[in-house]
Amino acid sequence: MAKNDGRALTVGPVRTRARASRKTEKIRQEVLQFIVAGESIRSICDREGMPCKSTVMNWIAADPEFRAGYVAAKALYAEVLAEEIIEIADDAKYDWVEGENGKELDYEHVQRSRLRVDSRKWLAARLSPKRYGDSAMLKIGEAEAAPSAANGLSQNEIAVRLAALAQSVSKQKG
Repeated sequence: MAKNDGRALTVGPVRTRARASRKTEKIRQEVLQFIVAGESIRSICDREGMPCKSTVMNWIAADPEFRAGYVAAKALYAEVLAEEIIEIADDAKYDWVEGENGKELDYEHVQRSRLRVDSRKWLAARLSPKRYGDSAMLKIGEAEAAPSAANGLSQNEIAVRLAALAQSVSKQKG
């Protein structure tokens, strides 16, 4: 007979929790992999065996490790979008169709390809603004990081920095 030294026995429930924890971690990794592949959280959560959308959103909000993985997955997805842009732009396979007078340009297909490229450019710029965004554009989110008297800059220092920024923007345009 085994001697009980006063410590709690860790047989049934702990194994169940550990198994559930490993399963949850596996699901969390799958969610991140689907995000890299370009799936939305909604479509991921519609898959069988996946958690509901509110669970994934809670993971993002409450778990710094998962949130970091989510941010990294979205950045990798921006890279996937950039590759897709090149593929779409280079693919002229369906740009030409047989018409009454021989080969004719299929304007509808060309416009659809343009829309696909523009949509991906827009999304890549939002997901990875430093890499794919318009660097001359002042982003709304950067307003919080803008110099202010609260972080130790005087009104004159702020004015000098804004003047330098305006000058660099006008040089880029000119």
